[in-house]
Amino acid sequence: MGLRHLIIAVVVGVLVFPPPVLAAEIVGSAGPSQGAMARGASLQQGANIFSGDVVEVGPGGQAVVMFGHNAMARFAEQSAVRATREANIVGLELLHGRMSYRTTPEQPVVGTFADAMVRSEKGQEAVVSVAFRNPSLVVIMAERGALAVTAGCQKRTVTVPQGQTAEVSLSNTPLNAGNRPADDNCIGRKPGATWWTTGVVLGGGAALATGLALSATQPKSVITSTCTPTGGTPVSVSTFPCP
Repeated sequence: MGLRHLIIAVVVGVLVFPPPVLAAEIVGSAGPSQGAMARGASLQQGANIFSGDVVEVGPGGQAVVMFGHNAMARFAEQSAVRATREANIVGLELLHGRMSYRTTPEQPVVGTFADAMVRSEKGQEAVVSVAFRNPSLVVIMAERGALAVTAGCQKRTVTVPQGQTAEVSLSNTPLNAGNRPADDNCIGRKPGATWWTTGVVLGGGAALATGLALSATQPKSVITSTCTPTGGTPVSVSTFPCP
């Protein structure tokens, strides 16, 4: 077969048998929801949520997403969450608002915001609430099970026991000798994050965009405190921080 005939055969083969188009991976399916949208359309019960989809919830609405194996998530009104799946792990990136989710050993769910990550401490079942109190303060509550919260350019982790909360401050303030821990070596690095548990909050303006995407310079997350609600029992996220 000559070169001309070979080229024609290849072209015809491509036209007749085009390469398969890989479909986006399904993260989960919508449960009873109202006032919520995904991909520009109203979120209907049973609709698939694909990896990369952003679920937006309007005033007075809510969204429920089921992941299987008893894992699920609920997004509160005026919230936006980006859902992803990598291998068997579901990722929920809180862009603004409030979300609660259940993670199970069979279906791990990991929450993220800015550069921080929230996961079950030992991969066991856990129920988690993550809420923006304002654009620069996020509160995490371990409603069931212990959590591991990771933040900072050194990716350190703090444990949040069941029934306790952690506050995380977001800031774009550059680190310097006056506002960083002595053992933090983030100076001169790509903008990242630091955290400590002394209750010190970095100064500076709000760092999180109010839209669906983070600003070009990702905020630094600073775990500023942990606490136990009065009486040692879980409280509604609307009462954060702890009394």
